Amino acid sequence: MGTGPLDDPRVAELCELVLRLLPAERRGALPPAFGADPLDQALSALRSLAAPLAAARPAQDELSHRLEELMEVVVALVGFNYARKAPVSDRNDLVDGMAAGLNMLGEELASSTVSKTYVTSIIESMLDLLVVADRESGIRSVNRAACDLSGYTREELVGRPLDVVFPGLSASALIDAGGARDERVCLRKDGRAVAVSFLASVMRTDGGQIHGLVCVARDLTESKRADEERWRLREAVHRQTILVEELSTPIIPISAGILVVPLVGSLDEQRLSRMTESLLQALSERAASVVILDITGVRTVDQQAVHGLTRSVGAARLLGARVLLSGIRPDVARALVEIGANLDGVATFGSLQDGIVHALRGAAARGRAAAGARPA
Repeated sequence: MGTGPLDDPRVAELCELVLRLLPAERRGALPPAFGADPLDQALSALRSLAAPLAAARPAQDELSHRLEELMEVVVALVGFNYARKAPVSDRNDLVDGMAAGLNMLGEELASSTVSKTYVTSIIESMLDLLVVADRESGIRSVNRAACDLSGYTREELVGRPLDVVFPGLSASALIDAGGARDERVCLRKDGRAVAVSFLASVMRTDGGQIHGLVCVARDLTESKRADEERWRLREAVHRQTILVEELSTPIIPISAGILVVPLVGSLDEQRLSRMTESLLQALSERAASVVILDITGVRTVDQQAVHGLTRSVGAARLLGARVLLSGIRPDVARALVEIGANLDGVATFGSLQDGIVHALRGAAARGRAAAGARPA
């Protein structure tokens, strides 16, 4: 006779791995009722992991968009366009503080004469790479972040063509195109390529004459590493969820024509639907004639669970199988009567052992009858 899913050593290992992924402060938040059932505890932990993964991506995308808007305002200020404003939300967070500061700077620049030292100080404090170039002389100036990201000194960059840092790009082509905005690589002095978010904008004088090109780039290394880590974690959660679901509704053959389906934990509509699909497939592949649905490990049998079990019984009968129901406790029997469950023709037993004995005796009797019916 097969063993139940909780006897499978993989269950204990799986539950340990899942709980290890869950931060310690969130383990205590798991529902206390789940503690007695490792499979439900593992599923609860997986759901707790999946929720923040699904919620984190939109917030990061929104933050990335807001930072790109700030980059565009910086480019406008460097190009003496003081009318460009950074959007300020109602969050009152660090990005909003930066946006408000840039807007105030733009207003001050528009209304007063600001020293070159003051503007240079702002540019040098930027965390994003900033390169100013033109058609004739190539790179004219860079900030400290450009040196840090590229690995070159300021002296090594000034006067060099733009493609020394951004392969395949030239200031002339970008000016003719009116600028650019995409993802590309920044080629470091040591030969390493760094993924960056790239923005190029044409600088013009008040009279509309082209003054040069401003390029801003932000290192995406950490962002891409975080995306890859989220993807790996999401795949691990997905694989473990599938394994937990498979172990939660095993189908155990105990003889050539008899299958046992031990159900443990809660019976929701989705789980019963998966169980029915697996059962029908097993009946078809093994040509089984008897199915024992054991509900000993089911906590509560409500109306939804009864309807789901009834559909499973009907589906198995359509394939010619006889269905037995074991694990009928007094409270379950009372619930079945109160709900008015239609289990006509379904033999019920108080324990799985009684159900298996009955099924084996029936199989033996049918075997003797078939042997006696053969001609001598």
